[in-house]
Amino acid sequence: MSSVGMAILMGAKVASPAQLQTPTYINMREGPLTPFIIEDDSHVYQDYPVIEINHEPVLDPVERKLFIFEYDRNAIQKKVYGRYFKESDDYDAEHHRFYLSEDKNFTIPAKNNRKYVVDYYYKYKGSEEDALIYTVEDSRFNGLFTLEAKFYSKDENEGNNYTNILYMPKVKIVSDINLRLGERADPTVSTFNIIGMSEAVGDSKNMILSIQRFNGDLNAEL
Repeated sequence: MSSVGMAILMGAKVASPAQLQTPTYINMREGPLTPFIIEDDSHVYQDYPVIEINHEPVLDPVERKLFIFEYDRNAIQKKVYGRYFKESDDYDAEHHRFYLSEDKNFTIPAKNNRKYVVDYYYKYKGSEEDALIYTVEDSRFNGLFTLEAKFYSKDENEGNNYTNILYMPKVKIVSDINLRLGERADPTVSTFNIIGMSEAVGDSKNMILSIQRFNGDLNAEL
């Protein structure tokens, strides 16, 4: 099957940041970032390259992890180490920065001619716009899905391509759902087991599954 859809009815409500989970952590990945050197002969890290990110990171490794990687040849390379510091400019704007080192003890500066990627979390502090919370409640979801899928078949005699729409009005998932994500997935390959249940649909009082076959390749006509 080339595509499968399962619908869950959700409710949505507008919530202020105070109503969100506290604290709410947002994952960010920034980069590749170009480092720079802060020229200050009196500073202990004057020879260490500096990178800047957009948010104040969570630095507690128990709460959330933070990683910095060297980036070269269009790929992530080795891990490097950073020491965070915050500065304010003349306009009171905050700058979130890291000094970079090859080692955890900060004895060897990282390379200034490389780029870097930072994977970190920051705490959501809210904004002028309220957040929207989606919930699936038992009144809207009883553990059953409607499944719709599309697959293709070829006529044995004439070799014509046909598009088939598979429809199951009521199914129950009886296994875990395993998802394979990545650039080679098309776009997602999933494996799960279901049980079909009868439902009154149209002229049928006990439909479990229906397949509609359409002449031709519908996708090719789009």
